[in-house]
Parts: sequence; C-alpha cells; structure tokens
Amino acid sequence: MVTSEKHQKSLLGGIERLAGVDHPELIPVIPKILMEFYQADVLEEDVVTSWGTHVSKKYVDKDTSKKVRKASEPFLKVNIDTLVVVVFLLITMYSGSRRLTMMTMTMMIERAFVLERRWY
Repeated sequence: MVTSEKHQKSLLGGIERLAGVDHPELIPVIPKILMEFYQADVLEEDVVTSWGTHVSKKYVDKDTSKKVRKASEPFLKVNIDTLVVVVFLLITMYSGSRRLTMMTMTMMIERAFVLERRWY
C-alpha cells in the first residue's frame, strides 16, 4: 500500500521503468496513468510535481527518465489562463465581501485545477 512520500516516489519510479523500459508504447498515456493514481488518492500533487522537476537515474537511465517526465508534462502543467480566469471570477464574486479568506480562495483555486486535470 502506498502510504508515504517514499512509497509514492517508488511507485513513480516503477511507472517510469514500466513505461520507459518495458512498455515504451505507454509513454504517450503517462498523463492519464498519473491522473488515475492522483484521483484514486494514491499520489499526492506535491510528490508528483517534485518528481517531475528533475530527471533521475535511480530507476532508469537519464534519457529514459527525461522521456517519461517530458511525457508527463500535460499532467504537471498548470494552465496559467485557467488561474487568471479563476482569480478574476473569485474577485468578481467576492468583491466587497470580507468573508473571503486567503485559505478559501486557495481552496477554490485548487479545486479549479483538479477539475481542469480531469479533462485529460
């Protein structure tokens, strides 16, 4: 069972090895694979984001790691246009309201990104 950051990183390494070495035909569907694990609450966003920021030779060679992580970019990428629209809508909806806290705004923005990622 995947219960810690270490387990999540090992799972990502296993996915990297499976898709990069054993079944390269899976590389184009890496974002969908990551999304399934993310929606099942197996992978946390910060762990996947951290994993996607640099290549590693722990599970596969660096070229393969680079290919797999490059393929994962649609999952990792945050659409800045969506962020701008969400912030604009929040400001419009809550202008003049003092009840909107930073935490509430952050939660609403995070929900918008989760919804955007489900479209993959």
